Order: sequence, then structure tokens, then C-alpha cells
Amino acid sequence: MDADRIAVYTDELLALADDLSRPSAVQFVRRVFEDGSREGSRAAIANVAVDENEKDAQIRRLAERLRELGEDAVAIAHVMGGRA
Repeated sequence: MDADRIAVYTDELLALADDLSRPSAVQFVRRVFEDGSREGSRAAIANVAVDENEKDAQIRRLAERLRELGEDAVAIAHVMGGRA
């Protein structure tokens, strides 16, 4: 986080809490943003994992449907495995 944004948020926090020192306010603002960044990263990774799992499930359902339609199991495996 850049220093300008830290200063702006620190000033706002100090306006709300008279008895808070500037160094404590800066430390708090930094910690909040660092934790938020970590949580945001974790959420993004979890969302990607969910999307990948859904894609895998769709591919499996497609392969099962092709097999039900009489397609050759070996041919399906090659296509689904990217070896077509």
C-alpha cells in the first residue's frame, strides 16, 4: 500500500479516535490492509479451485455422455486427455 493512502486512512482514523497515537494508527492501518490482501488472495485462489473443479466435473459428464452415445472409450480417453 502506498504512503499516500496510508496517510489518508490514518488521518481519518485519528479523527475518529482522539486518544490514538499516529504511530499506532499507522500500524493498525497497515495491518488491516495486509490482512485484507492475504484474505483476498486466499479467496481468489479458492474461487479458481472451485471453477477448476466445476470444469473437471463438466468434462467427466461429457465423457460419460459420449460413452452412453456409443463412442469408443479409448477414443474418449484420448480426446479428454488432450491427446487427440
